[in-house]
Amino acid sequence: MRNRTKWILLSIVILVLVLLGLHRFYLYIHQDIWKGEKEAIQRAEQETGLVGAGKVWKSVWDEVVWVVEGKDADGQDVMVWLPVGGQAQSKPLSEGVSESQIRKIIQDDLPGISIVRLVPGIYNHELVWQLFYKEKAHHYYRFFRFSDGKPLDDVFTLPNR
Repeated sequence: MRNRTKWILLSIVILVLVLLGLHRFYLYIHQDIWKGEKEAIQRAEQETGLVGAGKVWKSVWDEVVWVVEGKDADGQDVMVWLPVGGQAQSKPLSEGVSESQIRKIIQDDLPGISIVRLVPGIYNHELVWQLFYKEKAHHYYRFFRFSDGKPLDDVFTLPNR
């Protein structure tokens, strides 16, 4: 009976150590992203007067851009584009297309695709929604204007593996 109890206790200790190690690994992996999001929110608050932040995205195309969605001092929904090393740009959401609206536009324009990732960003100095999607066996990148949701002409196809 004592031998069996030792094995049970040893198994529990090992399980707890493995779970603790996985938890620490998870925190280690995500700390840079969380730090970047926190810095983007602080920068948006300092440079544009954002008072409440909601979603935060990181877009990488020609340059790295953090985008923060939130509210300004008047309680109006806004989106703030923060290019790394560049000038912050703030736009009221009423002057553009929200994430739910662009998803509807994409669904109407490109039926049958599988959206992999949809983030706001900057493409050719224009505020856009960057769509990464899969259609049949191919992956594509496509951009939609933030201002009106119209697709840009450029479509980038990724090679199959």
